[in-house]
Amino acid sequence: MKRKHLDYLIPFLFICLLFLGSWKLANHFYTKELLEQQEEFLTSNGELIIHRLDLNQLDSTSNREVIESFSKEANDRITLLDAKGKIIFDSTEPNLSGSRENRPEVKIVLNSNDVGSSVRHSTTLKAELLYTAQPIRTKDATVGILRVAKRTSAFQPKTRNFQRTIFIILFLFYVFIYLIICYLIYQRNRPIETVLPVLQRMLKEPEKSNYVMQNSPQWQELYVAVNQISEQLNETYAAYTSTEEQFSTLFHELTIGVFIIDTEGRFTMINPAMEELLQIGGASQHYYWQVIEDNKFIQLIQQVLVDKNQVHQEISTKLPSSMNLDIRLRYLENEIKGDQIMGTVYDLTHVRRLEKIQRDFVGNVSHELKTPVTSLLGFTETLLDGAKDDPDLTEEFLTIMQNDAKRLQRLIQDIIELSKDSNDLAEDRQTIELNYFLHQQIELYEHLLKSKQITVTIDGAENCFYQTRLTFFQPIVKNLLENAIQYSPENSLIELSYRLNDQLEFTVTDHGIGMSKDDQKRIFERFYRVDKARARHSGGTGLGLAIVKEYSEILGGTVIVESHPKLGSTFTLKLPNK
Repeated sequence: MKRKHLDYLIPFLFICLLFLGSWKLANHFYTKELLEQQEEFLTSNGELIIHRLDLNQLDSTSNREVIESFSKEANDRITLLDAKGKIIFDSTEPNLSGSRENRPEVKIVLNSNDVGSSVRHSTTLKAELLYTAQPIRTKDATVGILRVAKRTSAFQPKTRNFQRTIFIILFLFYVFIYLIICYLIYQRNRPIETVLPVLQRMLKEPEKSNYVMQNSPQWQELYVAVNQISEQLNETYAAYTSTEEQFSTLFHELTIGVFIIDTEGRFTMINPAMEELLQIGGASQHYYWQVIEDNKFIQLIQQVLVDKNQVHQEISTKLPSSMNLDIRLRYLENEIKGDQIMGTVYDLTHVRRLEKIQRDFVGNVSHELKTPVTSLLGFTETLLDGAKDDPDLTEEFLTIMQNDAKRLQRLIQDIIELSKDSNDLAEDRQTIELNYFLHQQIELYEHLLKSKQITVTIDGAENCFYQTRLTFFQPIVKNLLENAIQYSPENSLIELSYRLNDQLEFTVTDHGIGMSKDDQKRIFERFYRVDKARARHSGGTGLGLAIVKEYSEILGGTVIVESHPKLGSTFTLKLPNK
């Protein structure tokens, strides 16, 4: 008896939940649509008001009169704000002042210069209001903000009739569905006694066809459906063998190494990715100790064979090549095909290399930041201990402290520049005239060039226009020029040249200290310096050329260096012209 009641109770509860959810959803969307219509209406009213305002003097008396008149006619609250969100005039409280820049609708206007709206409780009117705010623009400039508000109680009663109608329709609909369900439950008899044995045979012998041999008009469709399922199951079982080919395709397409070893130690399956890691082909049906050269890997397999468990470990191998491998081995018991070991191997070599670069970068940053900070603290303590009474010594210390602070500032700025990528900034492609642009960059270092008596020449056609993302292109030129000045001796020459065809080829040549082949391989690493003493003395951060390399790649180009010790260096930048 309880079971029978439960059969009716569960559908009833489910129908009730569906009814409540449907009614809530319909009510939500209708209310949302109504609010959007009211927002459009208030926005249109706001546009009418703006057309009647004196935009040259927002706080004029005529503007207040227009707002008061429109507020009385539309029974709306209208607030006039300046371009920063400060109240100029409010139709409800003329003496109201202060800023409304933190209101949601005003924030939208201030941030995106678009129409903003929000529904919230007004502490001034002690009622819920719908607010819309829109920019007041003149000559492509925002001179103020107009906010129009209406009580939600003015239009929400319109929804009641619709809500009642929807409620009644949904109620009748779900009552009808529930009655149908009850009818189906009531009409049930006991066909399970006939169908269950057939289903059990279907599960036990899926390769054979099993049919219901009954003729019942009331359940004829059910029996036909069961017979169809039996036929489909038979066909599915027949097609089961073809899935092995599909599995094999997936197995061989995996990018991680996967293999299966039987208890005798033979590879029963191994995918190409695993063979590539082992640098061997045709490993299937070979013993694992004949294929795997690394002893640690062999010991892990032997451990799983003995413990019949699973293991997950990362190892560093030297054979067949130096790699970091993440290895997962699992012992699989299979009474039909025999026990097996399944292994997955992921090559972490590149990941670990990146982690090492990151650790080195953090260590270098810490060291580079610590040096000027320690200097600043040391000279500050010396001054506080009494050195400040000596004017000459004070001036000397303050000059050193200023230089260290500037170097710290440059280092932080370079780190920020180096952290940018192509997704950090919006597309800001600009067209520049290369000759004029390079002269502008040289002028920034005019004082330093004069002090070292360095001459800079530019070789390239005039009126040569190039479109690029200036946010990344300018730091490249800046750092290449700084690097050339930094490592050039006094009374020397720096040569800049450019050629623009299918690509831009820009070169910077100095006649400074140059560098060896080993230095050229590492010159674009972060914090790497050819001459550490000279670089620190000149205030270099060791990040300039790293910025050049990364920004060149962001722009789709490359940068290379040719150099000889004591003869100078030539940096060549190649960027696409598109």
